[in-house]
Amino acid sequence: MAAFGVLSYEHRPLKRPRLGPPDVYPQDPKQKEDELTALNVKQGFNNQPAVSGDEHGSAKNVNFNPAKISSNFSSIIAEKLRCNTLPDTGRRKPQVNQKDNFWLVTARSQSAINNWFNDLAGTKPLTHLAKKVPIFSKKEEVFGYLAKYTVPVMRAAWLIKMTCAYYAAITETKVKKRNSSNSSHEGKGPRPVEVEHSLKQWDYNEKLAMFMFQDGMLDRHEFLTWVLECFEKIRPGEDELLKLLLPLLLQVRAKLREIEQQIKERGQAVEVRWSFDKCQEATAGFTIGRVLHTLEVLDSHSFERSDFSNSLDSLYNRIFGAGPSKDSHEISPDDDAVVALLCEWAVSHKRSGRHRAMVVAKLLEKRHSEIEAERCGDSEVVDEKGSISSGSLSAVNAPVFQDVLMQFLDTQAPMLTEPANENEKVEFFNLVLLFCELVRHDVFSHNMYMCTLISRGDLAIDHGPRPPSPFDDAAEDHDRKEGEGNSGIKLEVCATASARKLGKGEGPYGLLASLYDQPRHIQYSTHFPIPQEESSSHECNQRLVVLFGVGKQRDEARHAIKKITKDILKVLNRKSTAETGGEEGQKRKRNKPEAFPTAEDIFAKFQHLSHFDQHLVTSQVSRNGCPTTCLWVQHVQFIFDLMEYSLNISGLIDFAIQLLNELSVVEAELLLKSSDLVGSYTTSLCLCIVAVLRHYHSCLILNQDQMAQVFEGLCGVVKHGMNRSDGSSAERCILAYLYDLYTSCSHLKSKFGELFSDFCSKVKNTIYCNVEPSDSNMLWEPLFMIDTIENPSAHNFTYTNLGKSLTDNPANRYSFVCNALMHVCVGHHDPDRVNDIAILCAELTGYCKLLSAEWLGVLKALCCSSNNGTCGFNDLLCNVDVSDLSFHDSLATFVAILIARQCLLLEDLIRCAAIPSLLNAACSEQDSEPGARLTCRILLHLFKTPQLNPCQQDSKPLVGIRSSCDRHLLAASQNRIVDGAVFAVLKAVFVLGDAELKGSGFSHPGGVDDLMEDDKKPAGRMVSIETASLEVYAKYVLRSICQQEWVGERCLKSLCEDSNDLQDPVLSSTQAQRLMQLICYPHRLLDNEEGENPQRQRIKRILQNLDQWTMRQSLLELQLMIKQTANNVSQEMNSLLENIAKATIEVFQQSAETNSASNGIVNLGGSTRHQQGLKDYSLERSGVWLVAPLIAKLPTSVQGYVLKAAGDELEKGQHLGSSSRKERDRQKQKSMSLLSQQPFLSLVLTCLKGQDEQREGLLTSLYSQVQQIVTNWREDQYQDDCKAKQLMHEALKLRLNLVGGMFDTVQRSTQQTTEWAVLLLDIISSGTVDMQSNNELFTTVLDMLSVLINGTLAADMSSISQGSMEENKRAYMNLVKKLRKELGDRQSESLEKVRQLLPLPKQTRDVITCEPQGSLIDTKGNKIAGFDSIFKKEGLQVSTKQKISPWDLFEGLKHSAPLSWGWFGTVRVDRKVSRFEEQQRLLLYHTHLKPKPRSYYLEPLPLPPEEEEPPTPVALEPEKKVAEPAKVEKASANTASSAAEPKKKASKNKKRTANSMSRLAYGQSPVGLYAQNQPLPAGELGPIDLHVGRERRG
Repeated sequence: MAAFGVLSYEHRPLKRPRLGPPDVYPQDPKQKEDELTALNVKQGFNNQPAVSGDEHGSAKNVNFNPAKISSNFSSIIAEKLRCNTLPDTGRRKPQVNQKDNFWLVTARSQSAINNWFNDLAGTKPLTHLAKKVPIFSKKEEVFGYLAKYTVPVMRAAWLIKMTCAYYAAITETKVKKRNSSNSSHEGKGPRPVEVEHSLKQWDYNEKLAMFMFQDGMLDRHEFLTWVLECFEKIRPGEDELLKLLLPLLLQVRAKLREIEQQIKERGQAVEVRWSFDKCQEATAGFTIGRVLHTLEVLDSHSFERSDFSNSLDSLYNRIFGAGPSKDSHEISPDDDAVVALLCEWAVSHKRSGRHRAMVVAKLLEKRHSEIEAERCGDSEVVDEKGSISSGSLSAVNAPVFQDVLMQFLDTQAPMLTEPANENEKVEFFNLVLLFCELVRHDVFSHNMYMCTLISRGDLAIDHGPRPPSPFDDAAEDHDRKEGEGNSGIKLEVCATASARKLGKGEGPYGLLASLYDQPRHIQYSTHFPIPQEESSSHECNQRLVVLFGVGKQRDEARHAIKKITKDILKVLNRKSTAETGGEEGQKRKRNKPEAFPTAEDIFAKFQHLSHFDQHLVTSQVSRNGCPTTCLWVQHVQFIFDLMEYSLNISGLIDFAIQLLNELSVVEAELLLKSSDLVGSYTTSLCLCIVAVLRHYHSCLILNQDQMAQVFEGLCGVVKHGMNRSDGSSAERCILAYLYDLYTSCSHLKSKFGELFSDFCSKVKNTIYCNVEPSDSNMLWEPLFMIDTIENPSAHNFTYTNLGKSLTDNPANRYSFVCNALMHVCVGHHDPDRVNDIAILCAELTGYCKLLSAEWLGVLKALCCSSNNGTCGFNDLLCNVDVSDLSFHDSLATFVAILIARQCLLLEDLIRCAAIPSLLNAACSEQDSEPGARLTCRILLHLFKTPQLNPCQQDSKPLVGIRSSCDRHLLAASQNRIVDGAVFAVLKAVFVLGDAELKGSGFSHPGGVDDLMEDDKKPAGRMVSIETASLEVYAKYVLRSICQQEWVGERCLKSLCEDSNDLQDPVLSSTQAQRLMQLICYPHRLLDNEEGENPQRQRIKRILQNLDQWTMRQSLLELQLMIKQTANNVSQEMNSLLENIAKATIEVFQQSAETNSASNGIVNLGGSTRHQQGLKDYSLERSGVWLVAPLIAKLPTSVQGYVLKAAGDELEKGQHLGSSSRKERDRQKQKSMSLLSQQPFLSLVLTCLKGQDEQREGLLTSLYSQVQQIVTNWREDQYQDDCKAKQLMHEALKLRLNLVGGMFDTVQRSTQQTTEWAVLLLDIISSGTVDMQSNNELFTTVLDMLSVLINGTLAADMSSISQGSMEENKRAYMNLVKKLRKELGDRQSESLEKVRQLLPLPKQTRDVITCEPQGSLIDTKGNKIAGFDSIFKKEGLQVSTKQKISPWDLFEGLKHSAPLSWGWFGTVRVDRKVSRFEEQQRLLLYHTHLKPKPRSYYLEPLPLPPEEEEPPTPVALEPEKKVAEPAKVEKASANTASSAAEPKKKASKNKKRTANSMSRLAYGQSPVGLYAQNQPLPAGELGPIDLHVGRERRG
């Protein structure tokens, strides 16, 4: 118990021994002695020994089981082995004692710091340095000391790890952000004032950072982020720091620049879901989708009206969107495409209207203004920073679209190449008009254009003669015309006749004939007009010098312009003004015939001028040709004709508005002179103005200010007649135009609503009301107004009185109508007389509106002459033979003028006369053919506005509308007709032409197919048209009507809005389809549907002839077929859909074959820029490129069938691993001929929209196909065949692009995302695609995998919840885990790119672990000994690879975590004491007696007494050391005396006993681990030995 007193509880160590204090019975936590059971409480604890009998007795008689003893002993040994096996501490984090191992640095400990860092920079072991590591108050100070003492980077990294471990320990942070801590430390080190010291520290930190990066302790991303942060925080004056950071930044920037283009391309591919058609569009410079959208917007826009939803602003927004792009200095490729399309739309002959040029100019001007506004804002910033060079100034002043328009002129703009090509001439004139407007709106700089041409040498005229002088042949022509003596021709007749000839292409084209052999820019420079302003004088002179030089030829050109201008002004300034009468002015003075040239002479000269010169002449005439006294109306019309012929449309509108504004002044002058022309002159002149403005209404409506001026001016002219029910025909036309202006422009409604709103309904009821035909049969007076009718221009009478007479007496109306028609239909049919009678009748109708019903009735009677007099006007029918073809043209001209002058409505004529007549003939009624033929002729004139009579020879007089004013008014009436009336005419004429042939269409051998180009055929053949059968003539009329631009445009626009216009019971399905073809392609022969499956052949023809201009026609044809079949049984619908799908695939296959055949030819030689542009244009704006946009507009059922057919073709290309090489190659070629086309991909992706069921099936099919390709690769089917490998890559690329188009479907399913991600990884890991063989395809696969991985975490933030976020994170981690498992330890350059997509792993060091031989792992993951391990030799086997963070390895510390000794099979064993150690121990306590003299040995042995114990030998004291031999000898010498002292003897025996007891505890000494290669302390107890893999038994 003495020991218990010494080790009392207050003096016990913190870690007490397990057995408790000495001499105390060991106590267990759950021992039975402490159980307070009822028996123990009553009787006390009763010990039950393990062996029966007394404890102090003998166990000799007890039987023990040897097996049990052996088992117990084995369990003891196993338990000992288990306890001695070192635990796995790899999961533990290293524990740092911040109190014992660290000390805080203060100012007083500077010397200790210096010593410590000197030791760190030296070779002192880290074991000693780790006992006390200095900690600074500021973490970044450590970098300064490391650089100051130039500590080796490896030992410096150790100090950084210890510092971070200390801060991590005191903050108790679970996740130690060491990388960010380290990077922040490094940048915030002390900055000495001395630059040299700073540079030294920076260099040291760079080396330290490099070592830490190589050792896995530093991340480059964090380091670069810190560099950028330091760069952003640099203040003025810190130039030295800037010098240090710039090299790093420039190096990084250089690396980024190297891959910048690749990043852009790959990023763009991801945005478009790797769709090759969109990528190709972007690189080629135009996007097909946007181009088609722009064209669709233009086609659907109504340019006849302007309101909120249909204005120039709305058109601009639909085309260009919200505004310019962010990078406003350069227009985007999409804008390039749109601008090019707008130019093509403005000049193409496949669209109509002079307004197109102005619309394009306005749109580009608005776009130009927005971009310039952004550009000016940026230039202000540039001005603040510093000046800019003159070169940049000129670049800033260049129009935004100058380069795009220049490229259009270089590559796509039309030019004159074939004199016989009428479409080419039309497009060239449209181009001139377009660039005239672009220059006027400052969108295109003519000066820069000329400078560019001069610098490029495009105007060097070395390959042909210069453009001729305007009058090289004009003088001879003039003399010839003088000799002919045609001086009696009226001014207006000559002008309009010449204009008609030029418009029909019959007359010479002036300079056009001489420019066909010239380069395109010579043609453009010759004709492009320049605004006639003072600022443009330099450009005009520059043009003259370039084209004509500086000599005589330039002077002649100037003189010619002046001469023709002078001649025109002479005609306009003659004495034949309005107040002197016109008879004198219309006769040429015979004494000086050369002084006053005729209008025909002027037109002959004018047509030889270029458009530039024509603009110049008309501009001068319009400015100087209006004297103070008013001009004749014919003179004004003459100027209008000149300006219209020269395409000076803007000048024409400005001049008309100028005259309109001056009409009030002219009327005032006439009142002062008391002229007879008061009232009538202004209205007649205003009628000419209205006719011009009506004809160019679509151009006028683009300018709201001009619209307001016109409306206000016209109201001033007719203000006195607004409340009258009668008036002249001119007033009726003016009122009708005011009504149309008011109803078509919302701007006028808001501005003039109070003035005109009440009167608007009156005009509608007076002029635009429907009229029913009269069936009068009054008493006919043949002589009523006969003199006036025979010579209308020779009589001066008051229309008011005649109108009143006709209004009051129906018989007079009846007689007047019959007499007028008799003179039109019977006689010589003089065109002038017919025109005069028509104008007379129009004027009288204005004052007697009841005549409208009479005109309608008499026309119905003539057209429906087979009705046996039920229509009235029997007197006229008795005297006029309707079957006489000679008066049909005259009557048609008469009717056309009445309609133009608002006496009849075209809809009423169609409804009441034309349709009944045509249907009667179609029903084969008796004697209906003559009336139907007359009706066809009238409709042809009304719809076509014929200029020549095809029934007469050229020598006969012309029959047609004489005045261009009436022609413009008739065109306006055509524009106002409702769409239903147009379709009614077309269907009625079609039924008439198809009546006898019973639906066989236009395939009749003698049909209209032979009459397409009737105006170019001999006269005899043209006469045969009139004498042909009614069916053939009806077909000719129908085709001629459909060939009119306005008819085709109106029909197509109406059908696009409502395709049911042809759904009529009168027409069969075949007839409706043929009529649709005739409307869509009036200049083309109709299809001959013969052969096998004609329906599929027709669909195939539609798809093969696709281009951007015929997209809507093709769509309408297919839509009509689908709607017609939808009304029938489903079997026919399925057949149609299948035909569409198969025809689509066949078109792609044929296109692929054609391309493969032509590629070799194309690649043989180089192509110019023009040829390359045309090639791109033809490839991507026509053919199969447009199939996908076309199919997208069809019903979804069509898309489903097309998608199914495309999927079947993909499946056919699946069998790339056929056993027969020949068969495999054939299948590859057949499949790839289709799949190699980029448009095919676009088609499939388009059809996938809205086809969810088809999407799932196609995705499954594509998955199996791609998987099969990978399998074939692994089976080495492509290794020896380069061509097969290339085909495989192409097939894989297209399939992956199809998958990319369905990525939204893939990403919606976690399972599909995982499957496709693993498959994409398999493509790379198997080597099917790698960076070397096909880098483009490799990046596609890599980016797809990246989208799938990162898209797993993406979600809709508006509807996301915490649960879904956790679910997404869980799915992400599962996907990453699966991919890492698939990757494994495989290494390649391609796989390294894949590993970068996974979360960045911590930088670790690999440690190979071991385990006993024969170890296995059970189902729970625990290691167990194998069944055959007992028969194997002892030892270790490689187990796993453990990863340890370099930040967790601390050199110099005794603890092993996280480097666990258990990883190496380490086991605690009792250390076996070596022989030398045992001998040393024995020698420590061994004593030698002093030598005895010889006498001692000779003496007898002393015998001890019997009862006396033998003496105990004396030993050294245990406190004595071996190192003190002198003291040992001294102690030995005193042994005898010591033995004589009993007290000392007892004391020494006691000490020796205690010491020997301590030595006996050798085996039970505490187990300790000593560092390797350190000697054992002398005299101390030896620790256990470490043996790897086996146990040492002592």
